[in-house]
Parts: sequence; C-alpha cells; structure tokens
Amino acid sequence: MSDPVPTQPKNEDSPEGLVLAISAYLLWGFLPIYMKALSDVPVLEVLAHRVIWSVPVAGAILIWLGRTSDLRAALRSPRMIGMAALTAALISVNWAIYVWSIQSGQALEAALGYYINPLFSVFLGAVLLKERLSRPQWAAIALAALAVLVLTHEAGRVPFVALGLTVSWGIYAYLKKRLPLGPN
Repeated sequence: MSDPVPTQPKNEDSPEGLVLAISAYLLWGFLPIYMKALSDVPVLEVLAHRVIWSVPVAGAILIWLGRTSDLRAALRSPRMIGMAALTAALISVNWAIYVWSIQSGQALEAALGYYINPLFSVFLGAVLLKERLSRPQWAAIALAALAVLVLTHEAGRVPFVALGLTVSWGIYAYLKKRLPLGPN
C-alpha cells in the first residue's frame, strides 16, 4: 500500500488569510509601542531575546506543521547554511537598526525606511532580476520617490536610519528569495 501524496495548499485568497493578514499588520503597528516600552533594555539584549526565543518557537511550529524536510536538506548543504547565515545577519542588522531607532525616538525615520523599501525592492528587481515595468508602474514609483524626496527635504538631513533599514531589508529579501527554503 502506498502512502498518499501530500497535497499543497491552494494559493488563493480566503477569509482566514484576510484575518491573519489584518492581525499581522495590527501587531506590526503596535510593535513600536512595545519597543519604546523596552527602551531601558539594551538593543543587543532585545535582539538576542528575539533570536533565542524565535528559534525554538519556529522549530516547534515547523515540526507541528510537518515542514522540516526543506530545513533538513538545507542543513546538509554548506552553501545553504552560508546563505542562511548571511540572510540571518542582514535581518539581525535590520532589527537592530529598527529597535535602536524606536528606542532613541526616531520612529518617523524608521517608518520612512519601510516606506522607501518598496522603491529599493523595485530597483533591485529591475537591476538584478531584469524585471520590466509598465508606464503606470513607473508613474507610481516616481510619485513615491517624490514623496520620499519631500519628506527628506523637510527633515533637513539625510535619513541614515531609513536608508539603513531600506538597504538591509532589501538585500535580505533579495537573498531570501534566492534561498530555496520557501517560508521555512
């Protein structure tokens, strides 16, 4: 008797997906308040707790969902381990900048970084992945870039925090996309 072939979940919109997306965005929206409450805790300690607690929780979830085969295969490949370590370093830098910016009262500049991020992602897609954009897409990008320039001009200085968040997230996302581990 053969084992049944596992079916992949369909990739389509669902009410459950909408609820999960809204929940995730609400949690993300309240995160600065939580990070500000932790302003007496050093940034590296906050980051260390995030890593230390997320590894066993994520591991338990992967085991519970039965999605450990990709992870086991990746652990056998030095190239995969290297790429995963690089993406982990980039996301750690991103989180360190984010936590520091919130704790030091630079939440608006952090928000600007995540506003600039899609522009940088489109840039990476066009340059590295040779993606082509339509005229309406170029118009939307120009409008968003103009908004970034206006906000930067109003600030009166180069938004280094925003740029650090943008570049660290953008490169992380690009490399993560090339890492054949899926969401694991």
